[in-house]
Amino acid sequence: MLRKALGGIAAIAISSCFAFASQAQDIKLYVFSSGALTIGKGILQNLGPIDPPIQVPVGFYVIKHPKGNVVFDTGNNDKIIKDPSYWGASFNALKPVNTPDVAIDTQLEKIGLKPDDIKYVVVSHLHLDHGGNVAKFPNSTLVVQRDEILNAFWPRPGTGGPYMIGDVMPLRSPNTDMPNAVKMLQLEGDLDLFGDGTLVVKRWVAHTPGSQMMTVRLKNTGLIILTGDNVYFRENVEKSLPPNIVLAYNPGGFLTAYEWIRTMMATEKADFFTAHDPDAYKAMKKPPEFYD
Repeated sequence: MLRKALGGIAAIAISSCFAFASQAQDIKLYVFSSGALTIGKGILQNLGPIDPPIQVPVGFYVIKHPKGNVVFDTGNNDKIIKDPSYWGASFNALKPVNTPDVAIDTQLEKIGLKPDDIKYVVVSHLHLDHGGNVAKFPNSTLVVQRDEILNAFWPRPGTGGPYMIGDVMPLRSPNTDMPNAVKMLQLEGDLDLFGDGTLVVKRWVAHTPGSQMMTVRLKNTGLIILTGDNVYFRENVEKSLPPNIVLAYNPGGFLTAYEWIRTMMATEKADFFTAHDPDAYKAMKKPPEFYD
């Protein structure tokens, strides 16, 4: 009986391993950009030059997973394509690319998806260039840190500038019996999104009070860390270059994020994808190509 029990356990374990491998093999990671911003590098990186300004991508990512499609960040609000005044003074300050081809619907179509095909929308944070299009996914579940959604509506002193209240207002239900107009997971920590270790949301307070990153474990590529604005440029991690403290809610959080990423690179051969590194973005695969 003991031999049978052990044999059964082994069979289950082997079956689980094969299921995990099969599932991992089916995961695809796509790299997109919601246009671009023009900004002095020193605005993002400590002691970096302000002039001449550089054009940085506004990266977001799509993961096709057997249990559902996931978007990580949503880019600039598509409203600025037809109405630049929606951003007010920020439009002239950041000079975003706002041509019709950068609309998130148009981008998703490149890989055969539409907003209703997305199960989870994970936002690294809710600044105007990362949470801009959260309202375009009314049938998805928004995954956000509770501290972040609170700060988007009621910013702590000195943190409110990059939030656009119009981006998040559609998330609030007018019905007093329902706190949210959409399905929402308000986290206060980490979350294994599908319970299989392939996509893990990691709370990491650095750029904002509720900033988070996400790891994506791929069959062939290995572990990819999506950093949001907890890392602006690859050289931040590679050379331990600190961010501009003006946009750092928790400066120490950046440095611990860099160290953790380096540890994952050393121990698991991980890589990391940022949102705003123009050189790194140029080198990435673009849809319909993907990482698997």
